[in-house]
Order: sequence, then structure tokens, then C-alpha cells
Amino acid sequence: MGRPVSLSPATTAAAMEEALAASAPLARRLAGELCHVDPGHGRSCAWYHGFWQYLRWFDFVTTPRDHADFYRMGLAPSLARGDRRILISGTADYEMPAQVLAICRDAGLVPEITVLDICRTPLRLCEWHAERAGARIETVAADIRSYRPAEAFDLLCTHSFFGRFSPEERPGLLARWHDLLRPGGRVVTVNRIRGGAPDTVRFTTEQAERFVARVKQAADAVEKQLDVPVETIMAMAAAYIGAKRTHPVRSLDDLVGLFEGAGFRMEQVAVGTIGARARRAPRGPTMSGGAEYARIVAERL
Repeated sequence: MGRPVSLSPATTAAAMEEALAASAPLARRLAGELCHVDPGHGRSCAWYHGFWQYLRWFDFVTTPRDHADFYRMGLAPSLARGDRRILISGTADYEMPAQVLAICRDAGLVPEITVLDICRTPLRLCEWHAERAGARIETVAADIRSYRPAEAFDLLCTHSFFGRFSPEERPGLLARWHDLLRPGGRVVTVNRIRGGAPDTVRFTTEQAERFVARVKQAADAVEKQLDVPVETIMAMAAAYIGAKRTHPVRSLDDLVGLFEGAGFRMEQVAVGTIGARARRAPRGPTMSGGAEYARIVAERL
């Protein structure tokens, strides 16, 4: 793979901007072709995966990149011990594997990464990124709750995954993570904390109005770079507002209880924001505005 190259912050930011400008139209096209159709209600997740890269381009949402230092710190001890088999459990796009690949590249290591998601759209984006990075990954389209690999993993990484599952479903998810890891394997994860939130969070009327205004402003600012008219972006924003629901994690204690109840030992536990950039973003489901995040490293006993 060659010698790791150190990039300046300006170069890194420019490369990320270029990747988002390229991946946004790709994701929009793929979503219409590949997105998973939920058998329960018959709707696909194209409204989400087709718009997510634009939201990243507009700098509205939190991604693993915002917690890059934590992932680097959380993975480092295991990588130093020789752990290489890494499962990424659910991903909105390519950013979680991109962070893991970068951490391993900088350490001069070649990981064995499997990216698992129920939808083929983010998996294809992961493959797209790996091709550009000259790296190898395996992608698997499956529900994490029914996935049965031939061999256990050393590490499991994910970001903001719990919101996809109701509180009643989460113990089963943690039990599956426990079974997917070898004894001594670790989960390294970040998840938003919403104290006092209802069972399901959606955009309020006020949040939706402000979100639409901010999307219009952001789209207008890059209109010449967009692959579609601003009106199309606004239609995607409306669909996102109408469909987006999340099951919030209300407290750090809730998360710790889930892990310990499933047979994990907590190694690192912290809660914090991602700084001034997040405060400038809109508020609402998946938006980074004003959010606090739990950062966890847990060992499988």
C-alpha cells in the first residue's frame, strides 16, 4: 500500500470536500437503485441515503470524522496487540471505514475490515471509497441481528447506531455484538445522548422550518457545483423531514447498563460535545446542532 503520507489540515479538508462533491450525486443515484425496502411498510431508505452526502457537504450532521481522535485513541491499544479483524456495524456512508483505514494506514497496518449494513447503498459507497484509497474491505448486506460470520471479530466499530433500534430491541443488539466478538474483543462507539427526549424524535414544526431555510441557503452557496437544481435539493429536504425518525438514547447510564447487561466491561466512558461547529448546525434528528455524544470503549468478557 506504500508509505503513509501525512497531509496538512488544509489538504485534508480539500480532499474531504472533493470526496463529498463526488459522492453526493453518486449516493443519490445509487439510492434509487439499491436502497433497502422495508417489508413492514414497503418504503425504501432512499430518502435518507440519497440525501445524507448533501447534508454532510452542507456541514449539518455529525459523522465519525468529528470523533476521529476518539476512534484513534480507542482502537490504538487493540491494534498494537495485533488485532486486525474489524467489523463496522451499520454505516450511513463510507466515513466509518474511512476513519478506520486512515488510523491503520498511519500506523503502517493492513486491517481486515468487514462493513455490514442492511442497505446496499452505503456499502457501495464504502467500496467506492476503498477503491479510491487503494484498500480492501468486505461488504455484507444483512441485518446485524441475523448475521453469522464464520469467525469472530477482534473489534467492532460504529457511530450513532442505537437510534435505529427501539429500547426494547437494544438488549438483543448488544447480545449479538457480544456473540460477534471474541473474548477480549472490543466495541468502540459513539452515540448521541438526548436527556428527557420522547420515545421517538422527529423534526418539530419550528425545526423543520429552520432546516428548510438553512438547506436553501447552503444549496444556493454551492449551486454551481450541484449536480441537480436547488429545487431538487429542497424536495429531498422535504422528504427527509417527513420520514426521519429516531429512537433516542436518554442517558449515559442507559448505555452503560446495556453493555454491562450483555456481558461487557466498560473501559472508557465519556460524554461531550463536538465544539463550535456543532452549535452552528441546525437542530433536529441527526443534526449536530447542540448535541452531546457518549464515547465508549467496552471489552467483551
